[in-house]
Amino acid sequence: MFDISTELPFGLSLFTLLIGLGYATLLYRKDDKIGSIWLKRTLFLFRMLVVSFLCFLLLSPLINTLLKQDEKPILILAQDASASVKDYNIYDDLFQLAEQTEKDFDVFPFHFDETIKEGLTNEMSGLQTNYANLFDELESRFLNRNVAAVVMATDGLYNIGENPIYKENATNVPIYTIALGDTIQQKDLLIKNVQYNEIAFLGNDFPIDVLVESFNCKNEIAELKLYNGKSLLYKQKININQDDFHLKIPLKIFAKQKGLQKYTLQISSLASEKNKANNRYEIFVDILESKYNILLLSDNSHPDIAAFKSVLLKNKHYSIEVEKLESFSKNIEKYNLIALFGIPTNSDSGKLTEIINSDVPLLFFVNARTNLTYFNNLYKGLDIKGKNTMQEVFVSQNENFSLFTISSELSKFFLQSPPLYAYFGNYKLSSVTEVLLNQKIGKITTEKPILFFENSTNKKVGVFTGEGFWKWKLLEYSKQKNSKAFDELFSKIAQYLLLQDDKSHFRLQYEHKINVNVPIIFEAEFYNDSYQPVNKNDISLIITDDNGKEYPFNFSKLNKAYHLNVGVFPVGEYSFTAKVLGTTHIKKGKFNIIPFQAEMLQTKANHQLLYNLAYQNQMEKLIKEITNSDRNKTIIHTKEKVQEMINIQWILFTLLLLICTEWFIRKYNGFY
Repeated sequence: MFDISTELPFGLSLFTLLIGLGYATLLYRKDDKIGSIWLKRTLFLFRMLVVSFLCFLLLSPLINTLLKQDEKPILILAQDASASVKDYNIYDDLFQLAEQTEKDFDVFPFHFDETIKEGLTNEMSGLQTNYANLFDELESRFLNRNVAAVVMATDGLYNIGENPIYKENATNVPIYTIALGDTIQQKDLLIKNVQYNEIAFLGNDFPIDVLVESFNCKNEIAELKLYNGKSLLYKQKININQDDFHLKIPLKIFAKQKGLQKYTLQISSLASEKNKANNRYEIFVDILESKYNILLLSDNSHPDIAAFKSVLLKNKHYSIEVEKLESFSKNIEKYNLIALFGIPTNSDSGKLTEIINSDVPLLFFVNARTNLTYFNNLYKGLDIKGKNTMQEVFVSQNENFSLFTISSELSKFFLQSPPLYAYFGNYKLSSVTEVLLNQKIGKITTEKPILFFENSTNKKVGVFTGEGFWKWKLLEYSKQKNSKAFDELFSKIAQYLLLQDDKSHFRLQYEHKINVNVPIIFEAEFYNDSYQPVNKNDISLIITDDNGKEYPFNFSKLNKAYHLNVGVFPVGEYSFTAKVLGTTHIKKGKFNIIPFQAEMLQTKANHQLLYNLAYQNQMEKLIKEITNSDRNKTIIHTKEKVQEMINIQWILFTLLLLICTEWFIRKYNGFY
């Protein structure tokens, strides 16, 4: 259905008829050449319609059309493609289900493991199962759509993400489950879990806690062995005295070789044991020579201290100490970085002078308790002249900052971050400083720094002149449910101040330990004699596996750096050689591809989870229930379409047809 409206009063449309009638009357009233009265009336009507309609178009008429669109109910098929269901191929059954229901439903098939992909599959090789991601992705794709049901073919085992029972979007539509797997516990001896620190230190003992489980193995004897490479470090006999057996074995291992070390735990397999993949567990521990010692020094408690400390604690390379200046008496030289919060206050202690004059990198956090007079005397890189009053300021990023990279997510975070409090006054910076953040007051970006760095006397110093950045962390977490941008900023501040300047011309960055099926990425930089980044030379990379097979690659040039994604490699230990062609600069190293064993740790299907999510159904019954469901109904969507009449092509062709027909008849009868 449709209606017509005009921008001018609709009554004027009658006037357009009168114009057409008057024009046709003037043309044909005294025309005696046309003998046939019916032909004369027909031509009169053609001319009246054309002229009237052309005048009507001057009123800018609009056609309002109401369109109806039928949306069939949607049926979503979700197939578990993880390794835990590799013995239960349901592809043919799901394909049949899709064919039998496509007449009544719009069918959307997917398969999932840790991610979700379109279509069904015969390959069940996923390393993880994430139900939460499945429901989040389906909600994103089908929000406010006519979803009748979700059919899940899975075993109820997940090892990443939230419990789907507590996901609100998992209960918005009916879920029908096809239960896969065996709920009968098979005879199984396994290493259930290994707890360990990923970082240990050379010459120290570090703990490894091994959790051994067995099912239906009563009166069996097993042996647990621990290897470092091919060297046997430990073995122990285990007497299994019950069918449902659990044993936690604490071990102490001496770190005698630095670098990334591979430790293999192996428990003997038993006769008639079906799943032997979970009898082996590999861990990788990075053995370091020492930790970075970081001191957080203050005279008062402050939420900024807790926010900064929370970032540092996520790095296992750091040892964090929090001390009060008035009671601090330890040796300064043991620390690799000292962060000073609100110091100096109202006293210039000898200990503080010793800290400032030491070679230890410093990070000043200037806040309302900082005594500006003492601060200006102690640190010569910044001079703040003011009346000890604070004002609200936003931050503005310096795009020319080059000491470390800033991600696009962090740059966006700066634009959305809440204001800080900074001293009102004049700021005078040393000429050798490099500013990352400036103060922004209203819409005006000033040259007063919020965050800058100095490295003029072979000692790195950072200064943060804003107070209240703990609110940044809370705001980001409230919006994103994480604090990635906040953590990136303060972790990179700490990393820059801690690391000694690399004076080599060829620098290479890569991960030493990568999970299987994760792409391996190398980043490289090459500097000329003036230590300016250049990328005129090509860089080659040769990766060698355990069998001596070589895989050659070439880096891509990106701005003034180099980038290389070599894809995924099988589990194993690899060495590589990177060379800047045309020079003598070479880098060598190693990395390990580690297995992900989560899917094979549990073999008993968890159908109780599926019962909690949905109903259990046989295939024929499932099709019948979905077809007869109350949600199996077509939704009619209506949409109003507004269009200017002058833009409708068929109206133009109709007018041309009338004009041409009148002209042809008059010409044919010799009236012109």
